[in-house]
Amino acid sequence: MRQPQKLRLAALGLVLAGLGLIPLAGVVLAQTPTAIKGFIVDQKGNLGVGTSAPQAMLHVAGNTLIEGLIKGDGVNGQFGSSAVLSGFDTRYGQRPFVLTYNETGSPQTSIQIQAVDPTNPNRSVYKTFVIDHPVARDRYLVHASLEGPEGAVYYRGSAQLAHGRAVVKLPAYFESLTRAAGRTVQLTNVDGFDPLAIRTRNGRKVSEAAFLVVSSNPTSSQRFDWEVKALRADGAPLQVEPLKTQLTVSGFGPYTYATPAAPTAGEAAR
Repeated sequence: MRQPQKLRLAALGLVLAGLGLIPLAGVVLAQTPTAIKGFIVDQKGNLGVGTSAPQAMLHVAGNTLIEGLIKGDGVNGQFGSSAVLSGFDTRYGQRPFVLTYNETGSPQTSIQIQAVDPTNPNRSVYKTFVIDHPVARDRYLVHASLEGPEGAVYYRGSAQLAHGRAVVKLPAYFESLTRAAGRTVQLTNVDGFDPLAIRTRNGRKVSEAAFLVVSSNPTSSQRFDWEVKALRADGAPLQVEPLKTQLTVSGFGPYTYATPAAPTAGEAAR
């Protein structure tokens, strides 16, 4: 066999080995770096496509089209034969990721990106979001979510008394979205010290998507900031400390959610 043909076969063998289709031991390599129509094979057996300095067994510089599945062996025995992607985590830096979906009967629904905590794959951490830093261009800005033992919403704003009173209106959907019980209102004076208080209406601090602020000074024009918190009405109250047998936890890492566990055989028979 002529030398160019041998080199082409070696390059093809490296591609197949890089995809895990044949063992690397079965590929015959050249002893010196060799280029073949856009391919290069270095002395370490690395195959470069579109690059003269491959940094891995298969290094492609440019877009890649693969007609078929990319398979792998998961991470630390998890995730079956799913392929593992290298990604960046704002807490741990470089770390592996895999794509999974919930067992809803269709692999096309509820796609998730699963991140593996390198110190403990099963440990949950706080939820974060990352944006470009508004001042330092070489930095990110990382914030974490605020968590609490309830499914709540909040609304906030600023207002001003007129003749010692002010009615603050909330969005029209507020009454349908939230429970009547458990609503709270916080007031903060701005540029003044006139006393402020919530006057209940119909026995409620917030009624008909509005609340009334009054002052003991009948001529007050006090400015103030306000914040309203309320529990959502479209779901059951949050179980804060359930038994593990009561819930099925789905998702991975910080992005988890719970659904009621399936009844046991004994419970189903009752």
